[in-house]
Amino acid sequence: MSATKSKLPKMIASRVQTVPIDKLVPTPDNRRKPISDTSVRSLAQSIKSDGLLQPIIVRQHPTQSDRFEIRAGERRWRAAKLAGLKEVPVVVRKLDNEQALAVTIAENLLRKDLHPLEEAEAIQLAFEREYDLKAIASRLGKSVGYLARRASLTKLSKAWRAEIMKPNSEASRLSAAHLELIARLPEATQNALADSDAWPVFGRGFPTVDELRRVIDGALHSLGAMPWNPGDETLDPKAGSCTNCPKRSSQTPMLFPEDESNRNGKAAKHDRCLDPACFDRKYVAFVQGCECKHRADHPNLRLVQIGAGTLSPGVEQAIGERIKRMYAPKFVKAASPNAVPVMQVDGPKAGKLVFIDMGESIGAAANGRGKRPRDENGKAVPMTLDERRARLQKRRDAYIVKHVHALLRELTPEKAAEIVSPWSQRQMNRENGKVVFDSIALLTAFGSTKRADSVDGGEAWKEYDSLRQSEPTHEAAAALLAVVQVWIKRLNIQGGHTVTAQADDARRMCQILGIDFLAIFAEARRAIPQPKSWPAFSEPDPPTISTEPIGNDSQIDEESSATEHDEGDVLAEAV
Repeated sequence: MSATKSKLPKMIASRVQTVPIDKLVPTPDNRRKPISDTSVRSLAQSIKSDGLLQPIIVRQHPTQSDRFEIRAGERRWRAAKLAGLKEVPVVVRKLDNEQALAVTIAENLLRKDLHPLEEAEAIQLAFEREYDLKAIASRLGKSVGYLARRASLTKLSKAWRAEIMKPNSEASRLSAAHLELIARLPEATQNALADSDAWPVFGRGFPTVDELRRVIDGALHSLGAMPWNPGDETLDPKAGSCTNCPKRSSQTPMLFPEDESNRNGKAAKHDRCLDPACFDRKYVAFVQGCECKHRADHPNLRLVQIGAGTLSPGVEQAIGERIKRMYAPKFVKAASPNAVPVMQVDGPKAGKLVFIDMGESIGAAANGRGKRPRDENGKAVPMTLDERRARLQKRRDAYIVKHVHALLRELTPEKAAEIVSPWSQRQMNRENGKVVFDSIALLTAFGSTKRADSVDGGEAWKEYDSLRQSEPTHEAAAALLAVVQVWIKRLNIQGGHTVTAQADDARRMCQILGIDFLAIFAEARRAIPQPKSWPAFSEPDPPTISTEPIGNDSQIDEESSATEHDEGDVLAEAV
């Protein structure tokens, strides 16, 4: 300590002092992304004219007695050096390692450009060094659960980190609350959500936090909904029972606060499996065991999957080739003349023996196409030419909707800024057939998928303040991007009963975004041509770009109830 006093200027703790700038050393605990030269140069210019207005927080360096360690203000220090300052104002604090890390974390939390992964790296240090988390949380005004959830972002898989760091990607716009939901999952489950450019997450538009939670819950497995007894030790003797397994959500309550663990060690009410590979092995063993038992009494047993869901990789590999997918099966009693014994391999009734009238469920009805009228001889009446034309147009509408849906998902902030910038706006009068871009009108009409993630941190207010201080073009572009996420959801609804209204939606969207809708319309005609066997008839004229309001959701619902049920497979045919 005597050496320290001889080499350092005499300081009074927590008061602003002036020290030589070369006596300061950045802390290695500040795991932020590299400080941009642009921001440092900009700050240096300000310092040259106004001086360094905010002092740098330092402590005595733990290993270099003649130096101070910067705990908050590294960018200001770099800018001051660039500005040519020889001395800088500092506040010297007496801090132990835990207190010093808390100061650095707190400083980072105040930064507008802080990335959640950077914050996670700093907080993770507290866990690695086994510091007093309650004390650190108290200094930060946070909870220990907040620290645990934020530090969990260091567990994001490489696939998700790559998606998040892609400039202008959908994943790069996810909030910390979104990322925390993904990070608490096993790596295999994370990678499954990242497949095909994270289609499971963004395929239906940018999700709210609650919507993402529902998507993730679909990738996990509730112990209460398992078709086997969670206490069964025999399905996978090596893994043991699900109720005694530590790889369930209630065993990590800080990451899954909604799944509180019971004190008696049993599975909680909404406990979920966090080991998809183990779950898959048990599922295959359960299904194969049930099949063996039922086939002993019913040699002609059939295996079926009901609905449009997907089977796990293990089930597909083990018995996938023997499974028949059915959409509208007719369940009957065992004594029915056409009854066939079947075992469902998916859903809550997996492994159960039921009976289905296979003769009536195969064919048109099973494919979602209602029954055709019959003539006096019992033969199906062929579709009229008008019916065929209407069906052809719905297939083309579905093609258009799918194409515009893909274009919306590719919209970047830069493209949005070009659309709303003054030089590219079509500022023409409505009398001339053009609509003036109005971000407030769009948000009022369509709303936004963005929600406040939590009371903690005030991320929504930070974004609000940042947008208010930004250029009007940037603010309008952000509004457009938020509305586009709603549009993606509107175009993602599948079914022939909505596709005509969705195609009209797509036309209006293209008008605002400056997309050549007529080119897409023409491409749909080329991709889905009129069959040569049909009598020749004139193709309808391309749609006009109208400024009148389109039908709302209630109108779509009315169309849904008024449309024949034999159009349910239009989208499937179009793709």
